[in-house]
Amino acid sequence: MMNVKSVVLLMSLTIFVTLQMMSGVVSGRLFDNTKVNIVNKLSVPVVLRCKNKSTDDGPHILLPGEKYRLIFYKAPFFTYLWSCTFEVKGKVHKFDIYDSKRDNCVDYNCFWDITKNGPCQILHVYNDTSICFRWNK
Repeated sequence: MMNVKSVVLLMSLTIFVTLQMMSGVVSGRLFDNTKVNIVNKLSVPVVLRCKNKSTDDGPHILLPGEKYRLIFYKAPFFTYLWSCTFEVKGKVHKFDIYDSKRDNCVDYNCFWDITKNGPCQILHVYNDTSICFRWNK
C-alpha cells in the first residue's frame, strides 16, 4: 500500500508532466531551444565569452559584421541568466545577454547588436525596432 508521501509525489509529478505537455501543445514547441544571436556592429574585432551558473561557452572572436549564436534549452518555471564579457580594444565590458525575467524572444530567438555604446536588442527583426542598454558595472 502506498503511503501519503508517495501519493503526493506521484500527484505532483503527474500535474507537472501534464502542464508541460499542455504548454507544448498550446505553443507547439515543447522541446525547442533558445537561440541568442549576437552581431558585432563595430569596426573592430570583439572577443566574446558567455556563461551561466553551470556552463562556460568559452571565448569567441567576432570580426566586424560577424554573428555568433548561443543555443541552450530552457525549461519552463526556471530562471535563466547568461552573462557575457565583450573585450574591445583591450577594454572589457560586461552584459547579461539573456535574462529570462527581462527578455521575451520571438519564436525562441533573441537578436542583439553590439555597438560602440553597448548592446542593442532587436525587438522586431522586420522593422529594426531596438532597445539599447548600457554595459553592466
